[in-house]
Amino acid sequence: MSEATLAIAKLRTNKPNPNYRPLIFVVAPFTEVVKKDPVIVHKVQSYCRFVYQHGGIPICPQLYLPQFINLHHSQEFQVATFINIVLLTKCAEAWSFGKPTHDMRYFIRLAKRKNKNIRYFNNEMEAN
Repeated sequence: MSEATLAIAKLRTNKPNPNYRPLIFVVAPFTEVVKKDPVIVHKVQSYCRFVYQHGGIPICPQLYLPQFINLHHSQEFQVATFINIVLLTKCAEAWSFGKPTHDMRYFIRLAKRKNKNIRYFNNEMEAN
C-alpha cells in the first residue's frame, strides 16, 4: 500500500460515514500557476488527481482562486491570502509535491503553525 493510501486510510479511521474523504491541502508552486505556465498547471492538476484517486478531496487554491481573483491587484491578493488560510485550516493535512519553491515554503510554514500534518512527495508523487 502506498504512503498516500495509508495516510487517507488513517484519516478515515473512526469516521461513521464509509464514504468519508478528508480534505487535503495541495501545496504547489503558486506563482508559476498564476503565470499560467501550462507545464506547471498540468503537474498541479495531476497532484490533485493523485489526492482524489487515493481517497482525498484536493483543495488547491492555486488552481481555483485565479479564476475569479486578480492576484496582481494587491487588495485582491490580500483577500486570496486570507482565503488560503481559511481553506488550509479546514483541511486534515497538507501534501507538498516536488521541490518546495519560495511560495510553497510559505504554505508549509503556515501549515506547521496551524498544527497540520505535512506529507512530502516528489514530482512523481512518491513519498519523500
